Amino acid sequence: MMDIIIALAVIIVIFVYLWTNTTPKNFPPGPPCLPVLGSIPFLPRKYLHCVMAGSWMDKYGPVVGLMFGTKKALGVSGAKAVLEVLRRDEFQGRVDNSRTRDISFNKRLGIIFTDGPYWLQMKRFSLRHLKDFGFGKADMGGLIMQEVEDLVIEMRSKDTVQMYGLFKISALNVISGVMSGMRYARDDEELQALVNNLDELVRRSFRSGKISNIFPILKRLFPRITGSNEIMYYIKNAYNFIQRKITEHKQVLNENNPRDFIDAYLIEMQKGNSNGNAIFTEEGLIVTCHDFFVAGGDTTNNTLVFCLLYMILHPQVQNAVQEELDSVVGQDRRPSVEDRQRLHYVNAVISEVMRINPVVPLTVPHRVTKDTNLHGYTIPKDTMVLINLWSVHHDRGHWGDPEVFRPERFLDENRNFVKDEWIISFGAGKRMCLGEAMARNTIFLFFTSLLQEFLFSLPEDDPPPQTLPLPGMTMAPQPFRVKITRRI
Repeated sequence: MMDIIIALAVIIVIFVYLWTNTTPKNFPPGPPCLPVLGSIPFLPRKYLHCVMAGSWMDKYGPVVGLMFGTKKALGVSGAKAVLEVLRRDEFQGRVDNSRTRDISFNKRLGIIFTDGPYWLQMKRFSLRHLKDFGFGKADMGGLIMQEVEDLVIEMRSKDTVQMYGLFKISALNVISGVMSGMRYARDDEELQALVNNLDELVRRSFRSGKISNIFPILKRLFPRITGSNEIMYYIKNAYNFIQRKITEHKQVLNENNPRDFIDAYLIEMQKGNSNGNAIFTEEGLIVTCHDFFVAGGDTTNNTLVFCLLYMILHPQVQNAVQEELDSVVGQDRRPSVEDRQRLHYVNAVISEVMRINPVVPLTVPHRVTKDTNLHGYTIPKDTMVLINLWSVHHDRGHWGDPEVFRPERFLDENRNFVKDEWIISFGAGKRMCLGEAMARNTIFLFFTSLLQEFLFSLPEDDPPPQTLPLPGMTMAPQPFRVKITRRI
């Protein structure tokens, strides 16, 4: 009996200690904080960005204090706070925990989940060599247009099309062309397997829960409940795909004639091994390629599907897009990247789609690299930061009617496209998406080519598609079908 009393007393002391030492002084206010669990029980299960920009911002302000167990975190919403955090150097770190290391060989590798000198070197190398192989250049339009024509040919034989994931093969093929110099047929089983793996990874990573990220031992004790086994299964499958491409490249590598990103990385690896600078490793190459596939494939697909979703819901907008395409481009050729500067209404429509339903509402979590201050609050080093891009795109003071789909907000009195600095779909500051130019080219060429070729409408007896997205690491449109009618 005495042992039980002592054990209970120890537990109470631990709980009281954690309760009184969990939240640091002058930390931003936020949801209730419980011993051990912190704020986790009070986090919404989905659409966190909406809660952050809604009830939390009303109650606590733009900077909200959170605790994930005993780990400090911030939720940042509102244009002023979001843009400040995105541009201040001390907020540009990345979280380093068991989850990020589990997916990178128990190290810190790649682009997405690294920071410091390693990340800076990988970023510079990637930007330099991705540009060498056409990443984002106008002449990359040829690679994208191959995928456009393949998709158009497939769609010509159909009356209706299921939109969920329609562009994933195309988007991954574009990325694969730059990374490995290879593209695949749309029915290629190997690429389809990669698409399925990445899709499951994105959805399951969100559903895997938050408590296991705070207490990593739960992943080992209860892998089925936490979903850790399934997540690692899909990651390993994707890594095996990339590993096979690296092995194929090694067999025919020509140091004097790199063909693609993998070749350039392997050559840099050899240089590093010879001079003792082994920052470039094969594991790092696998993770880096995976980062580009994950970051580019899902987001590009989701944006394009949202574009067609809003064309169905707003047929008058679709008609206006097609009238501009007929006037500027005609029907004797496909649109090109060079046409973008003359297609003002098209640019306005794409911008409005990316504003009203950003596929990345929250950035990948940042980390504070040194003790600092934000909006009068003390922010300790290593605090995790959740940055709400969605809140900037839905700021009522700036947009007036953010819930309304209205492309004209991006046109001036002469109906010329006007860029708005509050559109930050690809982030801002040093952590801006490296693939922004390629993504914009891909979205523009697919959208304009499909609207030039087809009229999209709702199949009879089908309910209107929902604009509320599926929750996940990225926001995906809910499945819906479209009816296709050829225009040319």
